[in-house]
Amino acid sequence: MNRYQGELQKKERIRKETLHPVWYGIGCLMTIITPIISGAAAKVLVDIGISQKWSYVLAMSGSFQFPDLVYNLPGIGKAAATISYTPYFEALFVLFVIFLLIFSGCFALLNAILFRMFGPPKYSDIDSPPIPIKVRRRSR
Repeated sequence: MNRYQGELQKKERIRKETLHPVWYGIGCLMTIITPIISGAAAKVLVDIGISQKWSYVLAMSGSFQFPDLVYNLPGIGKAAATISYTPYFEALFVLFVIFLLIFSGCFALLNAILFRMFGPPKYSDIDSPPIPIKVRRRSR
């Protein structure tokens, strides 16, 4: 019998928990749904702004023009023409970015809360919890 035989045996590998596939689906849905909701909210707010004659929406009512070179490019030309003929495009774009930041922040916060509630535990079998340290205040 060898002196170090216990150390030579293979230790059982502890498998860490992986992320549940539902969380990947939630992230994918947030990636797809957030821009759609932001675009719809921007369109609704611009329409309300036009009907109520809000000054900042009316100030961004001009058309957006690209250089002539952009219109001649094969794939980008049609998209540039569509953008340049869209009324209130600047207001739509600014509000889209604002709503995108707001909605993605809210969805990320909601996702973090749900992941913390239903996700894996903070410490696995191979981790040890932090050592509780009692600090005594000493006067000098």
